[in-house]
Amino acid sequence: MTPATTETPAQVIAYAIEGRLTKHALATLLVPESRRGFLDACATIETSYTDACAAAKDPCLESGCSCEGEICLQPLLRAGAEYQRACGAAWATLFADGRHRDPAWRHTLSEYELA
Repeated sequence: MTPATTETPAQVIAYAIEGRLTKHALATLLVPESRRGFLDACATIETSYTDACAAAKDPCLESGCSCEGEICLQPLLRAGAEYQRACGAAWATLFADGRHRDPAWRHTLSEYELA
């Protein structure tokens, strides 16, 4: 996604909050220095889904959870857009501040665009 294919940064923020963009796509829209913070926020979200899945005592495998102590992909796949919306909300906070945006997106968001 580039500024040429999307109208405004506010539109991209809306897409992210709606869960329409992947974690990878969102990370690429940030400057490299800001990506780690975003990915760490997503890791926290992923851990919460994994922990909730483990607490449900309904493992994906008959032998139990294969991801003990790690992030499990299965609850993220089940959550789908809900998971993407959670990561999108974390990303939107960063992207709203132009200092975190990839140089191609260094537009200024006005109060009007954020409303």
